Amino acid sequence: MKKSIDRFKYILILIPLGIIIRFIDIQVTDGFLSSNENKDHFLFIAGLVVLVIALLSIVLYFDKKSNS
Repeated sequence: MKKSIDRFKYILILIPLGIIIRFIDIQVTDGFLSSNENKDHFLFIAGLVVLVIALLSIVLYFDKKSNS
């Protein structure tokens, strides 16, 4: 049982992250990105980059922890 959970733990991390990103995308495109201002787009991209860096650090943390 634990072995199967270990195989799918990355999917269990990615599914909620995908839902969060989709929710943010819907809120942002209907909100402040509808004005087509460059600074708004840069702010959105920077937020996504931070989110991806956080995801990578979480995955690397779990990977390092599982290898120890």
